[in-house]
Amino acid sequence: MTKTVDATIARRQLGTLLDEVYHKGDSIIISRKGKPLAKIVPVENKNTITPLQKKLLLELYGLPVYEIEKEPVTLLREIRRKKAKRAKNKNAK
Repeated sequence: MTKTVDATIARRQLGTLLDEVYHKGDSIIISRKGKPLAKIVPVENKNTITPLQKKLLLELYGLPVYEIEKEPVTLLREIRRKKAKRAKNKNAK
């Protein structure tokens, strides 16, 4: 699978993007203002991942993803609101 990522996001999430390329075999195109600049592709050797690592990665990729473009304060407020709403619903039952 190939996905396109803005250069600013790629700079912030380079480690995560490299993990996706290495472990999932994805290709990532880095663009700036909609213009493709570079492409990250996996190296051919795919036999380096252990079954435990694969299980942990699948668990990790199942976690919710939050938008990095948002301000940290805004993001924290949203997370806290959702958490409070879940707690309120749990207590109401």
